[in-house]
Amino acid sequence: MVEWTNQSRYNSFNSYKGLAYYEFYKSLVLWMDGKGELPPPVEVNLDPIAVCNLRCYFCNSQRYLKVGETRELPIGYILELVGFLAQWGVKGLCISGGGDPSLHPRIHEAVLLAQRRGLQISFVTNCVHLPLDLLNALMACRWVGVSVNAATRETYHTIMGRDYFDKAVNNLKSLVEMKHETGSRVDIGCNMLILPENVGEIYQTCRLAKKIGAQDFHLRPADLERKDYQGKLSSFDMADIEKQFALCHEETTEDFRVFTTTHKFAPDLRVMHQFKQCLASPLILPILSDGNAYLCVDHKMEQRFRLGSGQDILKWWGSDKHRQLIKGVNVEECSRCTLGEYNRQIEDAVILDGMCLAFP
Repeated sequence: MVEWTNQSRYNSFNSYKGLAYYEFYKSLVLWMDGKGELPPPVEVNLDPIAVCNLRCYFCNSQRYLKVGETRELPIGYILELVGFLAQWGVKGLCISGGGDPSLHPRIHEAVLLAQRRGLQISFVTNCVHLPLDLLNALMACRWVGVSVNAATRETYHTIMGRDYFDKAVNNLKSLVEMKHETGSRVDIGCNMLILPENVGEIYQTCRLAKKIGAQDFHLRPADLERKDYQGKLSSFDMADIEKQFALCHEETTEDFRVFTTTHKFAPDLRVMHQFKQCLASPLILPILSDGNAYLCVDHKMEQRFRLGSGQDILKWWGSDKHRQLIKGVNVEECSRCTLGEYNRQIEDAVILDGMCLAFP
């Protein structure tokens, strides 16, 4: 299926950008063989708070989100961490959720400090809560992804568990307006996960994102094959989905890009693994609201993948324990792999040298 226009082939959702990390890949493979050191991650994924204002039944954080329980990182810890990451050599900081990061009362300070320290920042939010200090700070981001997931209040309420559709849409509009007022270069994207309840609103949601003024519309299947998900799997009418995808791509202009990202999934949108080993996880280091770092962004808060305290990164990063955790991963026990294509690139381009890189 077409995932983006030819003019937009160099985009954040195209996993072939992983080939830009080829030198990292080489160092990683050597380190896995016990040679050399592991470079710092390209990106750190920070979950500053484990609280959410929605109750999405498909949420991949539901296994550790408890209603009525607040767990947030102290702002002093976060600011110290941001300074360290910049000094260590990390390039990107994605502030996202085991909950929604907008609910951390001082997260805007981290965004602004990261900008001053030269980090590229991204921010993922449901946009239900958007105080003015955070709205202003988000103009310093490289991109902001807003999870809307529906085109109507009724569908939004059904899948997100709360009747906050109007609030989310209005806050998304405020983001767009602030971007134009300030001249910020932030990319504002409207995100949609394909679910049984919203599959009939794909094109409508795309039109809504365009009408609001978002620069990007990003669509991908939800991962409902996780072990912690208790619901039933549904099969999709792929002919109808492809028809809606095509209509979405027709909405593409110079100011509005559509990304129907499906290459990490099988043709029926089920989980697909085209690699044998978990090797790419060190590209992204998740640091969560309990103050600890974990091996993989797809296994957050799983104690078997806990690496250590975020305050002691240099003590365990690149250690034998780190290496053995990676070697011990059975990819067949994983559901969706965020870094699946990167894993395949390491196997094909580095280990097998399938591209014959010595010959331009």
